Amino acid sequence: MEGLIDNAWMVERLLPLQQTPPKQFIGASLSAYFGLGHCVELKRNPGVFEVSPAGLALGAYLVKSTGNVKSGLRFLDVGTGSGVHALLARQLGYEYVRATDICERSVLLARQNERNNFVDECISFEVGDLFEGVSDFLFDRVVFNPPGWRAPSDELMLGLHGVNAPTAMPLRTMFYGDEVLLRFLHLLPRVLDRGGVALVGLNSLVGIRDVLQRYKLECNGVPPLNYRLVERHAFPLFLYDAEWSRFSGLILNCFQSLRQRGLAAYSTDSEGNMYWSYEIVEFFHAP
Repeated sequence: MEGLIDNAWMVERLLPLQQTPPKQFIGASLSAYFGLGHCVELKRNPGVFEVSPAGLALGAYLVKSTGNVKSGLRFLDVGTGSGVHALLARQLGYEYVRATDICERSVLLARQNERNNFVDECISFEVGDLFEGVSDFLFDRVVFNPPGWRAPSDELMLGLHGVNAPTAMPLRTMFYGDEVLLRFLHLLPRVLDRGGVALVGLNSLVGIRDVLQRYKLECNGVPPLNYRLVERHAFPLFLYDAEWSRFSGLILNCFQSLRQRGLAAYSTDSEGNMYWSYEIVEFFHAP
């Protein structure tokens, strides 16, 4: 069992870019702790997005902001991956939990993780893009950790498309985040109850200000959702896939180009190390 507690979970993720990320082992497990005794056991599977430091921060905020869950409240985890936030929601007391992911492999793993954490299966896991399969329902709480990077440059795209390792993650797990986020925001009012709140974890490398400005513009200046920043974390840049680390130079160049055009934001220290901002934002219906 590999612990994701306190600083231990940072060790694997925050290796310098020039080092090779550790290999993933099918069937190995890790333990994600979120506070107040809430811990979720997760199986690892190459090709399925593993809970990241950002995902842990989002889960910790979910615990901090939830309190006592009233009977009958509905919870939706969009892009569930390993199912970590859906499982956490069930632990917190949500009676009705649904989760979606565009990747069938992720949904299968999430179902397995529920069986491993609970004696029965109550969560409805659906294969679908964003709200596919759940659009007929209204939810009190929605959680979404969208892809954190924008579309790759043409040069980077050529390199990444040449990766044919069976363990490589699909590009959509981290790229095209601006497009996905805009679609999510336009569709969210249809499934969010009037008093509901959506927790969305935004990566500064996606160009948060640009996306929010485009969202307002596409809504003719009167968006149906309001938002507020509730928590912010800074993380050093890390790559999520061993195959992607081969293109770290191209990835860094891509981020630098985006920042020059106002389409990404990050900080650097005196040694040139990059730190991106993870920003937890609450979205809710405008009055």
